[in-house]
Amino acid sequence: MLSIVALAAGCNKTKKTADEDRPPPPSFDVATKPTLVFQAFGNVDSTRLVPIAAIVSGTLKPIVLPEADWRRLDSAYFQAGTEYPVYRDGQAAGTVTVMRRMWEPDSEPLYALPGCRDVRPMAAVRLKTTVTLDPAFEFLSLSTPLKNTPPRTQELRDLGAAVRAVALQALKAEQLDTADIDTASFSARAIHMAGGSRATLVASQIDANAGDTGPGAGHTTHFLIFGDDLDGKGYQVSYRHLESGEARTVEFQRLLDHLDLTGDGTDEVFLESWRYAGTNDLVVLSRASGKWHETLRVPQAWCVRKSR
Repeated sequence: MLSIVALAAGCNKTKKTADEDRPPPPSFDVATKPTLVFQAFGNVDSTRLVPIAAIVSGTLKPIVLPEADWRRLDSAYFQAGTEYPVYRDGQAAGTVTVMRRMWEPDSEPLYALPGCRDVRPMAAVRLKTTVTLDPAFEFLSLSTPLKNTPPRTQELRDLGAAVRAVALQALKAEQLDTADIDTASFSARAIHMAGGSRATLVASQIDANAGDTGPGAGHTTHFLIFGDDLDGKGYQVSYRHLESGEARTVEFQRLLDHLDLTGDGTDEVFLESWRYAGTNDLVVLSRASGKWHETLRVPQAWCVRKSR
């Protein structure tokens, strides 16, 4: 879950350089109103919508804007009453309706961060969905609805064993074995990435304490592994993020969601990446030649410009 509290720690006041004062070149013209990718997150009493990427000329791009354009984005996309679709596991899952934008006239901003002059805008929204909700939830959302999201209904027998077998393929390549799978932290799931194809298997292990001797201390083995069977000859590792070592040095990754944003028939995968006591990155994977490759990595900095 995107966390304002965790990321606020990175917004302490520091001495600025001339380069930091120089506005970054924009990644797109807000006036053209490209399709934005949002994340809707929170709970039923407080749901927020935040922009995380843009689709420009069929390509997924980071949102890099100077100060004034962030406010233009807020005005263009977050007017009260605007409705956007939300998606979960590659399928339409309901809608969100904007209740208020980030910067309302004659009103305080929706949120603020210590030491930050300007923050990434978000909107307060109302969620309507038939999906069963956890106490805290997250969805992907788009400013332009997808034309269709074909159902993917293939099931996999003995999911746990199949996912574990894929994980062991990746572990053995690094001279690790079953002893490095922590049953309490290990999770297995299948996600349907393209119509008509077999499910992608996902093996994940995240130590909740980020170390065996305390938070951020000691040794941990973390992995996020995908397996695909594209030729009918069995599942093989198609993406591997595996790190084993001092917990404070390990880059953790978790699956956020997946959705076909480029219209090529195969979903893009959204991951969240972080290090202990660090800030988060948004990572996007695309599949090519049977493997998943990182195609976008964007620091999810809530603080756009720090105070002087």
